[in-house]
Amino acid sequence: MLTAKEFLVDARLNPEFKRPLIDALKLWRLNTYVDILVVVDTEISTDPADDFGIASVVELIRNSKVGCMRFRVDIALRNGEAPNIVASPTIHQPKYRGFRFNMMDEATSVIDKYEQIWCFGFKPSNSGSPNDAEIDQPGAFPASDAELLKLSQWMKDKKGGLFGTGDHHFLGASMCRRIPRLGTMRRWTNADGVPPIGTPARIDTLRPPSPAYEPGAPGGPLPLNNSPHQGDLTPQPIQWVTWKSSFWPFGIRKRPHPVLCHPTLGPIDVMPDHAHEGLCVDTGAVLLGGTYNFGDGVQSEYPNAIDGGPKPAPQVIAYGSNLGDPPYKFGKFEQPARSSNPMISVYDGHRAGVGRVATDSTWHHWMDVNIDNMKAANNDDWKKISRYFINLAVWLNPPGFSTRCLYLSAVVSHFEYPGFQEFSPGLSTRELGRSLRTHLIKYYGPCWVTEHIWEIIWERKLLPFDILTKVKPQIEQLDSDPDIVEEVVLGTLVEVTMKQAETIKAAAAAGKAEVDIAIPELGELFAEPLRKSIGAMAQDLQKRFESGVKIFKDMRN
Repeated sequence: MLTAKEFLVDARLNPEFKRPLIDALKLWRLNTYVDILVVVDTEISTDPADDFGIASVVELIRNSKVGCMRFRVDIALRNGEAPNIVASPTIHQPKYRGFRFNMMDEATSVIDKYEQIWCFGFKPSNSGSPNDAEIDQPGAFPASDAELLKLSQWMKDKKGGLFGTGDHHFLGASMCRRIPRLGTMRRWTNADGVPPIGTPARIDTLRPPSPAYEPGAPGGPLPLNNSPHQGDLTPQPIQWVTWKSSFWPFGIRKRPHPVLCHPTLGPIDVMPDHAHEGLCVDTGAVLLGGTYNFGDGVQSEYPNAIDGGPKPAPQVIAYGSNLGDPPYKFGKFEQPARSSNPMISVYDGHRAGVGRVATDSTWHHWMDVNIDNMKAANNDDWKKISRYFINLAVWLNPPGFSTRCLYLSAVVSHFEYPGFQEFSPGLSTRELGRSLRTHLIKYYGPCWVTEHIWEIIWERKLLPFDILTKVKPQIEQLDSDPDIVEEVVLGTLVEVTMKQAETIKAAAAAGKAEVDIAIPELGELFAEPLRKSIGAMAQDLQKRFESGVKIFKDMRN
């Protein structure tokens, strides 16, 4: 649990207000330490001395803070050892060895200690064999039914978030291919049509680092090779997909999915390149009627929405591309140019009563060998790519984590610039919300402000999503401001806490460290005011819609 005092360590406000504010928030205990378990096969290192590994990403996540969210990362190694727990591992060593998803720590399930699991699979091998039977050989430690039973229960009961990836061919399939949802969101097997390591069917995304590698260069273009070009400062461009929340009928936003949003640099539109990547399954191509049975009966892989809306489905949020040889020249020889390689796919399972899932076409977007030079340069490309990793750590959380941070940020804003210069009792709800929204965007970015607000609306059941999706075509015809819901929600958060904020400010002015109030916990404080505000907004929209209908009727008459 994160206390208000711990959160306020990083808040940019006058220390005179911190003491009474901490006292007023004494009832708040924010469960915003996010525990992530990173699972690797033996071939993928977590030691920074080995560049074929993910040590930099692990370090980045451990050192990152997003709002009131902090991250703790443990490492689990899948190998042939008897399962054992290392008492005091170094920061780069696995805590769990011989790891299996159903591993126990005395009487406690290991994975139940974590909100997220990130899987980086290598096995069965880099053989390039056309025979998928190799995936399930005992030496590849394929995930068993008993493991997958526990993992699927964790995704359902805890709403745990899962990320998993491999590389070209069937790399990573032994661990990942049968995991519910992850196994069908990405190509893992020969039967799936995985891209190979060679031949023109590979996905070679290397990009020219200088004009000498471009067609028309004197003497012909120089060849692009994995070494050194996958680790240079020239990333590949990616095409992000416009994110349209299924909750939102009032306006279309030309933004990426929140996973691909940088708070200040805009869309994340680059990734490290590599000579042979994998592929995700494209939007609309995933079979949503699949089932699995790991010993607890037949289960739907993609459950129906628990709110009555459309069935949540995976969506590709970014596509890659590759250059053609000819006219470019690749060390691995010819390949056709392609413009739409499904690269990153996500599934929002919260509305279906399960955890979220994300997958990537390759762990080479994460590997030290691919990112070390960009990390050292600390240029905009690295800032975008590293934010992709952080964004996944935020987005994959179970319900409640992100929204609690937004609630606390709204309270603290009374003691920052907006509270002193923008908030006034005479302003309307929307005007207050507009000021808070502008303030929050500086820290979270516009995509994440939108994401967190709609999570609040879903968690509090403030809008009937099943009805909204049915009337969406009609509502889209309204001349309505797409920011109206966000401003109403945020303005309500400001209004509800304004009286308490004035009491705290008065205590600080009097030199008091304690106050005579305790701001109630989240549900008691915000639930009913939010419901009333959203209801009033809906009533206003109804009047506007009816007024528009009357105008058209009058015109016909």
